[in-house]
Amino acid sequence: MKHKISGHLPAVPSSLSPWIIVILSLCFVNSYDGDFVFDDTEAIVNNNDVRNTPIWNVFQNDFWGIKLSHRQSHKSYRPFTILSFRLQFWLRQSLVSQDYHIVNIILHSVICLLTLFVYNIFLGPEEQSTSFYATALFAVHPIHTEAVSGIVGRAELLCSLFTWLSILLYSRVIYTKNILHMWTAMSGFAICITMAMLCKETGITAIGICAIYDIVIVNKIYPIDIVNFLSLKHSDKSFNDFINHKNILLRLAALTLIAITLLLIRFSIMGFSTPTFQSVDNPASFMNNILLRTINYNYIYCLNMWLLICPMWLCFDWSMGCVSLITGYDYRTFLVIIFWLMFGMLIMYIFISHKDKTLRYTIMGLAVLVCPFLPASNIFFNVGFVLAERVLYIPSAGYCLLVIVGLQKLSARFSLSKTSLLAYVMLITLLFVRSWIRSSQWRNERLLFQSALDVCPLNAKVHYNIAKNAADAGNIDLAKLEYREALRLNPKYAQAMNNLGNLLKDDGELLEATNLFKQAVNLQKDFSTAWMNLGIVQSALKRYEESEANYFMALQYRSNYPDCYYNLGVLYLERKQYDKALKAWINATKQKSTHKRAWTNMILLLDDLGRAEEALKVANKALEFIPNHAPIYFNIANILGKKGKYEDAEIQFKRAILKDPTDPIIYANLGVLYHRWNKLSVAEDMYKKALQLKPDLHSAKENLKRLYTLKISIK
Repeated sequence: MKHKISGHLPAVPSSLSPWIIVILSLCFVNSYDGDFVFDDTEAIVNNNDVRNTPIWNVFQNDFWGIKLSHRQSHKSYRPFTILSFRLQFWLRQSLVSQDYHIVNIILHSVICLLTLFVYNIFLGPEEQSTSFYATALFAVHPIHTEAVSGIVGRAELLCSLFTWLSILLYSRVIYTKNILHMWTAMSGFAICITMAMLCKETGITAIGICAIYDIVIVNKIYPIDIVNFLSLKHSDKSFNDFINHKNILLRLAALTLIAITLLLIRFSIMGFSTPTFQSVDNPASFMNNILLRTINYNYIYCLNMWLLICPMWLCFDWSMGCVSLITGYDYRTFLVIIFWLMFGMLIMYIFISHKDKTLRYTIMGLAVLVCPFLPASNIFFNVGFVLAERVLYIPSAGYCLLVIVGLQKLSARFSLSKTSLLAYVMLITLLFVRSWIRSSQWRNERLLFQSALDVCPLNAKVHYNIAKNAADAGNIDLAKLEYREALRLNPKYAQAMNNLGNLLKDDGELLEATNLFKQAVNLQKDFSTAWMNLGIVQSALKRYEESEANYFMALQYRSNYPDCYYNLGVLYLERKQYDKALKAWINATKQKSTHKRAWTNMILLLDDLGRAEEALKVANKALEFIPNHAPIYFNIANILGKKGKYEDAEIQFKRAILKDPTDPIIYANLGVLYHRWNKLSVAEDMYKKALQLKPDLHSAKENLKRLYTLKISIK
């Protein structure tokens, strides 16, 4: 009983503990009816891989739907996460954000239950009390909010799910006596590890956790034993047993083989190249001074640990001013020193402490804390973020285990069982409330972005997102103000320049918009959207040659760009280069078969050129891709009406009305058709209907006057 750490906090019945864990895990249920927010828009709403591209494309593109070979790809290869999004879209045939949020919440609850089982195999059946308290802490930790309440956090959730399943299967590999069952479990383990890695890259770190579990927990080999062996002091019985025990050597060899194979597959998918990021994504990695770069990385580790200890200040994005760089003498350097002193004491404890259960559990907690965090540590390669709360989802399980092991040890040392229980209950309550409040802030972008101002008021990206949200809501003045604030905080923020330029362009402030677009493309040469927008404003300023050159620059950096082809066609139309305009719009519809404006413009131009039959052919082809687009039926009706085919035109007008019954122009033109057809009463009804919808519609008023004049002359 000397080394047993359980019993200091009251035991919870094993039949009751899973239910308590599930209830606690629902602290994030506040976001169940939330919108698609922040990265959800690009990864899900605007990602064709979630909707209708061939399935094989999911395995060729990155998480954002960009070809892995493309220079702008972040190489984030997570096809199984995208497939989970796609499955939900297929079931609903639409994107319903509430469905995605509910699935995330359910996944978190399932993961919490699996966490309990994983802790049980780490600690053994006699420490189920410790497992329960650690799992309860994991279930309510606010650091999980981004992963659970942000839909793109599905990558973390699925990766965690398969990571825990792989650990449970590896335990089966160790303890099963049947060879067939062992190889079945090992095959299942390899599949789960692969699935975890294809949900998110960090899944492969589960191999390291399993190896440490096998060595430390199962075979009771301690770090000091390894040190003694390497220093030729290998008389220790446990390490000799380790060397002589063939099964563990075979298992570790299998783990190594699986790890090497998966790493080779992963790097081959990336084309054996790492993604390139801008300095705003991870400023510390662009510092030339190795010492300062290292200090900044270590300060970020401190911040990650602080968020686990005290998750009060949470932000959806920690870039662009949230964490200022340490460039010289800075008090934060002392925080780094304190962090490593404390971490160093923990490492010393591992090497000099008694070889007991507490030590093994501490090592296991550290393994779960550190191993999954390594890919985000900038040690092996640079990452595209400063700090991301979502990457702490699995590491927090190690932290929670360490906290409860420490609490049990403290309670045993000073006989503080009641005090420890009270402190624990207060901690769980506080974290539950914090998670509940934080998850509500993820329900929509307005709440999310405003909450970030309290944490990172100097973050240009926060102001950028507030501006973007305001523009979408029609609050243009606030949007302009926030974009200018973002540029004040980060004068090299190309995306903010582009978006502010768009607002100014729409308000007719073309010269200032032009300057902003030029600054944006000077800062980011491959910024194809800014090149296109620069082409649009220069076209409005009648600088046609410059406009055309800028459209071609946009297409050079982004060959699949239907909107750019559409605007290029508009430019050629203004220059009366009709054949070129038609070719540009054809390219737009080839790249995006549902490009409504390109189809409509082609039909109108062909009709204006007197090529009515071609216009009708193009219109009928357009209906194959956009059968619910009323303007196509409307244009077909107008063409048929001019050809004197009144009955056919009437059918098309009525189809247009079915698709869009609130468009006054359709009723007005149908009135013109009836007017020509000499169906004056019906024509009068159509004109009146158009004026009901739009009382100031001049054409309908004039035609109605002519109709009344005609009726009087007939009488």
